[in-house]
Amino acid sequence: INLPKSKNVDIIEIYKGILYSIKFDEEDTDEYSRTLRLWKDLDYLVDFFETNYKYIDQPFWREAGLDPEKPNISAERVAKEAIDLASYIHELAKNTEAGELPDFENFFQPLGGKYSYIRELEPHKSYGTFSPSLIRIYAIKFDTNTYMVVFGGIKLGSTIQNSPGLREQVFNRIDNVIAFLKANGIFESDDF
Repeated sequence: INLPKSKNVDIIEIYKGILYSIKFDEEDTDEYSRTLRLWKDLDYLVDFFETNYKYIDQPFWREAGLDPEKPNISAERVAKEAIDLASYIHELAKNTEAGELPDFENFFQPLGGKYSYIRELEPHKSYGTFSPSLIRIYAIKFDTNTYMVVFGGIKLGSTIQNSPGLREQVFNRIDNVIAFLKANGIFESDDF
């Protein structure tokens, strides 16, 4: 995804002063909302798990209760996790506003890897509420407790690189959004 300089991208406020989400013109909604909608779409999820059954056919996921022969089980698990996560994010936003813990600093973790030495517009990740979690949200950190969601997906492999749907998107999205933000002088939430 190549992001134009400014006209085809919007920054949407999810929770005032705390959580934002990028919106691309080609999408009908922002990334946070798009991700949650997909994670609750059982038809999409069943198709995803049918297509990627070989990733579920691993001892790790079988021990977690998933079965490659029953994609509906995995789909229902993601949908439930998404509902729980949306509720938890709402709770975190209320805590953040009130200066209480846990807050978004406890929720998002540095992505690391090739981004280990970035401190400005640092990429972060979060997990869903289940253990082990199937879902991830990827965000850019602006300030303490201020993040912008750039992508969300289902993580089936041990790394982003070996997870279908993530390997094609995560680094590309992060790199292009960071380039867009820098090109438009956006380095903190006060800049938009």
